[in-house]
Amino acid sequence: MNHIILRSLIVAFSIAFSLKINAQRAIDQLESQDYVRFESAISLMDNGKAKDAIIIIDGLRKKYENNYFLEYERLYAYSQLKDYKRIVKEGSQLFDHPDADPHCYQLVGNALDYLGNRSDALKTYDEGISRFPNAGNLYLEKGNIHLMSGRYDEALNSYMEGVKMQPDFPSNYYRLAKLYAESTEPLWAVFYGEVVCNLLPGSERCQEMGKLIYDIFNSNIRVVDGNKIQVTMTDESRFVMTSGKTGNQLPVSIIYEIGLLKNPNVVKELQETGKPTIAQIANMRESALELVDSLAHGFPSLSLLEYHRKLIDSGMWTAYNMWLMSPGNPNEVEKWTESGDNGEVLEKFLLWLLQNQFVPTKEKPTLKVFHTNGLSIPDIEELQTSEGCRAYRADVLRLAKWFLDQPANPNDPTQKEVMQFIICWMSSTDEFSFELTTDITPMYEGVFSAFMASMAKHAIEFNKRKTDENMYCEVMKEVINYYKHNKNSLGTINPLEEYLEMDEATLQSTLIQKYKKSLN
Repeated sequence: MNHIILRSLIVAFSIAFSLKINAQRAIDQLESQDYVRFESAISLMDNGKAKDAIIIIDGLRKKYENNYFLEYERLYAYSQLKDYKRIVKEGSQLFDHPDADPHCYQLVGNALDYLGNRSDALKTYDEGISRFPNAGNLYLEKGNIHLMSGRYDEALNSYMEGVKMQPDFPSNYYRLAKLYAESTEPLWAVFYGEVVCNLLPGSERCQEMGKLIYDIFNSNIRVVDGNKIQVTMTDESRFVMTSGKTGNQLPVSIIYEIGLLKNPNVVKELQETGKPTIAQIANMRESALELVDSLAHGFPSLSLLEYHRKLIDSGMWTAYNMWLMSPGNPNEVEKWTESGDNGEVLEKFLLWLLQNQFVPTKEKPTLKVFHTNGLSIPDIEELQTSEGCRAYRADVLRLAKWFLDQPANPNDPTQKEVMQFIICWMSSTDEFSFELTTDITPMYEGVFSAFMASMAKHAIEFNKRKTDENMYCEVMKEVINYYKHNKNSLGTINPLEEYLEMDEATLQSTLIQKYKKSLN
């Protein structure tokens, strides 16, 4: 393909979404020739000539008295000259200006920070937030101060609040991605870094985040002990997303992590390559999304995952991942682009991207409220502690039995809510240890949920502290029976069909061999 055209598309896309609203407001207040002078002052500042910029702006101030934009840009020029005391004094006087915006509070707060007065800087940001509650830049600055002071939880909370209040402001996502990349939760670094790339395509941060995403997958999906694949995208036993007032939660990370290895063909390829390629990562991400959809469709999800579905439905998924992670492995992308008509596919994707930009909104992620048809399901918040898990063992057993007795319906909201409660308990309890390796887990829509319910049921009913050969066999027999009675709604699953043809002795022997093989 024409690489000059490709670069032009990327640059044009980046510029198209970088226009400033304040610039338009300034145009409306200045005569055309004066706005040209104003723009030249901005250009001088961009080139490090703040003193010359101030001379031009001071000349305009004589004609346009009390013009907020002139006053603000003048103080911004003084920030380049590090005249922070002037900024604090004169900037504070702008707070009451009718055209004042969050940038003024940001400028003054930053000046206070540079002067070593972080407590007053935080107060200034809070004052700005009280007036402009949707100002993502002020939450960003609060987070930065907490981060520099070593208060990581407070920093995280500030960035998260910024994402919530101004979801299309990229810098808070960027900071979250950097934080999570150094934590035991790199999955969130992938999600947040990807948002940055979509909000700032063609930028240096997009390049940085694209490489970060690729590196995270390569660092956290590894082949160990010869042919076993280890995934470490999350270290927490339960990883949830919530919104609204319902309090419902979903352990998305454990489902997503399991789903990464759902496709046996990709697993086989990965065992051969040792480290995942971008093409393999794209396939794994699609498999993870499929599993999330099958177990949690209709429950809270990142709006980014909805965008993934749109990309897949539009046939843009592979090209999107190549674009996204190209900074991590440019050689692979170059070879892929030169193969067949992939160059045209990538160019087609970039044109599609111009018309289908991903922009998060306050409404997403959202949590849809489902009714439980009279079935008593405890609040999932109760499972956050080991004590809570022990206290609700009887409820887990009751719900597991209920689930297995119901006609299979992957779209039934009550069954989904029951399953999220069971999975949260399984991932949070310290009383039981569950073996969930992909080679012994039936990763099929509907059947996987029955497997989890049966695992929980047998663990509690027979006090099985750890999955063993006998427990696995009994669980699988119950799952096979569940499939047998629900084939019409679940569809034909060939591997399970083979089990249905076996007599009792052969089935027992086959399951034992499968379990033992998983231990090797």
